[in-house]
Amino acid sequence: MSPKHCPHCLKRIPLRKRFRKSCPLCFKAFRRRSGMPERSLVGQWLEDRNMTFWFYIQVIVYGLLAMIMQAFHKPDLLNFMDSHPVWFVLSVLYLSMFAATIGRIYFPLMLNAPRIMRVERATIRQYRLLTTIGLIIGVPFALLFTGVRDFWREFLGVAFLFPIPTAVLWAYHALTLTEEDYEDERVESFLHEIGAADRLEHRHNALFVLIGVPLSGAIFYFFLTHPYIANMIKESSESGLIAMFLELYHRTTSHMPAKG
Repeated sequence: MSPKHCPHCLKRIPLRKRFRKSCPLCFKAFRRRSGMPERSLVGQWLEDRNMTFWFYIQVIVYGLLAMIMQAFHKPDLLNFMDSHPVWFVLSVLYLSMFAATIGRIYFPLMLNAPRIMRVERATIRQYRLLTTIGLIIGVPFALLFTGVRDFWREFLGVAFLFPIPTAVLWAYHALTLTEEDYEDERVESFLHEIGAADRLEHRHNALFVLIGVPLSGAIFYFFLTHPYIANMIKESSESGLIAMFLELYHRTTSHMPAKG
């Protein structure tokens, strides 16, 4: 399914025309494909899979894994899926966003991609290398917080922590790109494939990640060292943080002097 707005002319695409591969207004393709006739059918099919595809693939994989673990008397993942179905779905959606981008970084370069894209463009090679390093670091980074025994029991934490090293490396590399890199036609096409066509927005998102990740870590550490605040939010009778602020508001207004 095509995006809501064309990445070329920026015009809104009607819902009935979002299943096309090209924009009905400017007639440009939403995603650049190699178009190589010698590429295998599997390569052409995997070249541009979206978040929805990876979501269903992960649901199937985790479902099979949960049943296999249950057969070996390790029901941690199955218990998490059963007791927290909403958080499980949100976790898989979060991972699917990263999987779609990672697939566009790897598959066009691995499955009979043109040599000039695979070898002669240092920026594309660096994205692939940093993605590999980030995925390798992501496993011990998640284990550092969840532990080996609670790895599947704390699936929500694993889903959040595992992509963080990859996201940080992507953000760092985005800030190292020069104007020459953005002006290179093949690099620009590659950046468009992974969702970073606009250079200014690309750098802004990178800064947001590099600032947001340490800030989130600081907030998490603050709640660890001040558990009474987390308990206040957790023990709120209605809806967590909102209920706590409503209670504070009612307490404040109840002590205000009446008019007249």
